[in-house]
Amino acid sequence: MNSKAKMTSRERVITALKGEEHDRVPWIEGIVGDGIASKICGQTINVDWSVAPDGLPVKSGGELAAEQKKVCRVFGKDNINYNAFAPIFAYKMEKLDGSPVIVGDGMIKSEADFEKYFKFPAVDDDTFIQNAKEFIEHRDDYCAIAAVRFGIGATLLSMGIEGFSYAMVDNPDLIRAVHGGYAKWTQDLIPILEDIGFDVVWAFDDVAFDSGPIFSPAFYEKEILPVEKEVTERITIPFITHSDGDMNKLLDMWTELGQNAIHPIQPNVMDIYEVRKKLPDNIGIVGNIDMDLLAGGTPNQIEDLIVNRFKKLKPTQNYLISSSNSLTDNMKEENVRAMIKAIEEYGFY
Repeated sequence: MNSKAKMTSRERVITALKGEEHDRVPWIEGIVGDGIASKICGQTINVDWSVAPDGLPVKSGGELAAEQKKVCRVFGKDNINYNAFAPIFAYKMEKLDGSPVIVGDGMIKSEADFEKYFKFPAVDDDTFIQNAKEFIEHRDDYCAIAAVRFGIGATLLSMGIEGFSYAMVDNPDLIRAVHGGYAKWTQDLIPILEDIGFDVVWAFDDVAFDSGPIFSPAFYEKEILPVEKEVTERITIPFITHSDGDMNKLLDMWTELGQNAIHPIQPNVMDIYEVRKKLPDNIGIVGNIDMDLLAGGTPNQIEDLIVNRFKKLKPTQNYLISSSNSLTDNMKEENVRAMIKAIEEYGFY
């Protein structure tokens, strides 16, 4: 039974990220696929998570908020997201079934490519600001999250893993130019997002495979961390950092960014309870509900997993439940419904 006064979604997320007492474990997701959302909600959901070539949403702020709120009301989810990404300079590939565009190889392999392609929209562009303000005006009591990239994730996408790897040896100055450019753009954007009224920043920068970090911890410490610290020093609202893969070897350095929480603690390569032991008490955890289990498991397995996570992590006050990446259209409807039910039944303090 809920023994604490009911909070709004916005209050619940912000309070949890600060490690303070709240009424229920918050549920936030980066993306809920339109297909699975439509099945659960019993109506067509059309968020359209794609972004324009400049990295910004293709739908209006009001539409983005309205479609996501439909999902939140049915799921009991606490956040709505607005993508504020710098553009990625990569070749686009269409999946054969006509699904959304996915990123191909990076286009920036040389200084000539850098000069030709590496151009950003203005962070204070009137169209962007008005659209973001419209999103905030329609958020109601949900937690409005600005999704960004601090720099390294976009750098890897724009250079490609192979191109980045060669440049680490042959042309590190190119990496510094690309990474520094992305970081500076986001650094300038952060105060604007805060002024518009976003509640939380969520940075999506994948830097690891299932086998471990994409580059050595020494490279991360020397080349990546100092640049991204300059970005995070500008943030005055709660923020979350994301990376898929096995982040164990980077964990201590990663948390020097000063984030309130990390996501998603990929369950096939990271033990969430071991991570919890290693983390400072003031850094929370978001995620870890196994995507593969949601796609191929049973409702009872989903319930058991969530009960286990709540039993061990609820007492920390800074665990926020989420999938181990996103809720995707290949997940079983009955399993997502089991997740909804378990969070409602066992999530309250």
